[in-house]
Amino acid sequence: MRGRIKEGFGMKALLASLLCAACLLPAGGAQAAVREFGPQFSRFTIDVPEGWTAQALKNGVQMVSASRQDSIAAVIDHNRGLTAEQIAKGVAQKTGLKEIRRKNDSNYFVTGVKDGVKVGVTITVAGRIFVMFTMAGNDADALCRIIDSFRTAGAK
Repeated sequence: MRGRIKEGFGMKALLASLLCAACLLPAGGAQAAVREFGPQFSRFTIDVPEGWTAQALKNGVQMVSASRQDSIAAVIDHNRGLTAEQIAKGVAQKTGLKEIRRKNDSNYFVTGVKDGVKVGVTITVAGRIFVMFTMAGNDADALCRIIDSFRTAGAK
């Protein structure tokens, strides 16, 4: 399995859940709270806005707006020695998203349109872990507020 992950960053199950533009969560109760998610080795908190539904993923969370027009997934995992650029290229290859942009050596963006919906993926590598946000929809302000609320355990 490790070889497959390194080979093409073949995380099909993870990417399938992250590309939540087309797959929406079942309706749930309204929530407005900072909640904790993530794997045991690196928990994080993130704000789940009122009206958004949150579903825990193996290494993160997937959230969908009440209108079901916007979604975001946050995932944290081991980078297995891969750089942000290598991860971004693997994400682009697996998702079919075309544009890869570099902010700096540790931060890359992958963007495009999937099933008629704008999708953006941010990848940040820090030490031996990476954080990836997958956003779909048009409410950039709401999506950015959610990303801004992201805090790793122990972060101030």
